[in-house]
Amino acid sequence: MRAFRRWITATVTVVAVASVGGCGLLGGSDDTAGGNDKVEKSTVKVGIIPQLIDIAGFERARSAGYFDAEGLHVELVTIKSATEAVPKLKTGELDFAFGNWTSFVAAQAEGAADLRAVADGLRAKPGMTALVAMPQSPIASPKDLAGKSVGVNALVGNVTLTSKAVIKAAGADPGQVRFKVIPTANALNALQTGQIDVMSLQEPNLTMAKQKLGVKVVADRATGPVADFSISGYVAPAAFVANDPKTTAAFARAMAKGQGDLADDQTVRKTLQDYAKIEPAVAQAVATGVFPAAVDQARLQQVADLMLTYGDLKQKFDVGPMVYRAPAS
Repeated sequence: MRAFRRWITATVTVVAVASVGGCGLLGGSDDTAGGNDKVEKSTVKVGIIPQLIDIAGFERARSAGYFDAEGLHVELVTIKSATEAVPKLKTGELDFAFGNWTSFVAAQAEGAADLRAVADGLRAKPGMTALVAMPQSPIASPKDLAGKSVGVNALVGNVTLTSKAVIKAAGADPGQVRFKVIPTANALNALQTGQIDVMSLQEPNLTMAKQKLGVKVVADRATGPVADFSISGYVAPAAFVANDPKTTAAFARAMAKGQGDLADDQTVRKTLQDYAKIEPAVAQAVATGVFPAAVDQARLQQVADLMLTYGDLKQKFDVGPMVYRAPAS
């Protein structure tokens, strides 16, 4: 896990900030934003990785006015990864952040941050995330990956973890695979130009790659040992949750409503098309996942246990204290 700590330290600065305010220390609340009769802090800064299908619940909550109804004004801060978000949560530059559960669990277990999992994002379903190769590639299955390069968005994260799991489940050795970090924005170009042999893609990029490049699926990353796997969600610093309980509860409620609306696949597709600015033909073809209304402790524990299996954790980690529980009304 030392590698994770070095990775945290070397994170890239924010790409774009919707609006920047003063930052408190140690994840505390920046009360210069002021509160109202519903929450302690009415303006909250949320770190978001744009265009992913995972954030459909958040975008639905925004467009449907669920945050407004809870007395919250959301300021978006564009980030590249969960790893980048962690130090910004610690310093108060972010109040909440989206990211993959694997990276957040790693940060918590390592002691890099004290986080609370306040809302779920996405749970995998078959067909929505996969390892893919160009149509002319000789690679047809995980057994062909020995010595080959596989593009992932981070070396410690959901993508690499689930890739290792499906490769092993197919009877191949993930230790013989060269995982290479490729930013999501460069994924299709890296695959098309031969910078990597195989790329891990998730919707909507997976459908775009199929339609534009004719890629073939080498392995589905939502099957076997990682079927129904919890991919991503939203966290807040423990100090923020303690100091701003009404704000945290309001955020969680708005997210639950947004996630709940996505039980309808057409709502998912319309929401995705609006915020990701993708073509209607892509939006209608994407394979959607599950958008849980709340964090499931048992499923988050499954993430931590799989991390232990593949060396992302050095000892068993109990996620229980990390899971946010709303105060009794």
